[in-house]
Amino acid sequence: MIKNYLILLRPVNFIITALSIVVSCLLAGGTVPHDFLPIFFSSLGGALIAGGGMVINDIIDVDIDKINKPHRPIASGAVDKFDAYMFYAGLSGAGLIMSYHASWNAFLIALSALPVIFMYSYWLKGTPLAGNFIVAFLTGLTFIYGGAAVGNFSKAVMPAVFAFLINVPREIIKDMEDIEGDAKNKIKTFPVLYGMKPSAVLASFFLLAVIGSTVIPFMNGMYGIRYFVTVNLGVNTVLLFVLFSLWKDQSTKNLNRLSTIVKWDMLAGLLAIYLG
Repeated sequence: MIKNYLILLRPVNFIITALSIVVSCLLAGGTVPHDFLPIFFSSLGGALIAGGGMVINDIIDVDIDKINKPHRPIASGAVDKFDAYMFYAGLSGAGLIMSYHASWNAFLIALSALPVIFMYSYWLKGTPLAGNFIVAFLTGLTFIYGGAAVGNFSKAVMPAVFAFLINVPREIIKDMEDIEGDAKNKIKTFPVLYGMKPSAVLASFFLLAVIGSTVIPFMNGMYGIRYFVTVNLGVNTVLLFVLFSLWKDQSTKNLNRLSTIVKWDMLAGLLAIYLG
């Protein structure tokens, strides 16, 4: 029983979100132990709200998951829909409470993110590109939220931009992976409407945009040589692999693998920014 709820929460995403917020707090000038409580409460609160977003997404996508991912807890019947709604409400409520204890500004950002997450799951996910951009925006907002927790927005802007850019192609690749189930359920994602090749072109454009944008903070002196070396070895090399593999193999299995690689590569990007 507990295992199914953990699967709904997506522990890897939960940990990545929490770590991302910790890093954003540190980048924004937060220190330990001085800012330990804001960092702790914001990272936990943001991860809980993001986890709630994962749950509501699985609730709405149950018919699609019965085709694409029949092993998912709700699609398989292991978790009842009503219980999943209660789990979503509990996670979101707990996330708001944690955010309130981080800072008032962090609480306001968390509160404003909740309806966006809900609207995305119910109405905007199947809107070509709009859903992709919203997910990327919410990922970037995570870093602004972390900066708000320690009272400094400005230093969180560059990580937020990086998170936005790297998540757009990841979301497009995920839509390519889910094209069969989305098409059968009349979900009008970009791949469903325009096909796999145009989707691969668009994802490639954003992957190249990420690679190109990583040079800017080094060129303008924002980050130093440690950032430049780490971002090229740890991020850009991986993204180039994803780019070539995307054109070589567009099977569902490989697309799932590539979206996972991009997700983990974001951590390398955060490390590069922290070192910079």
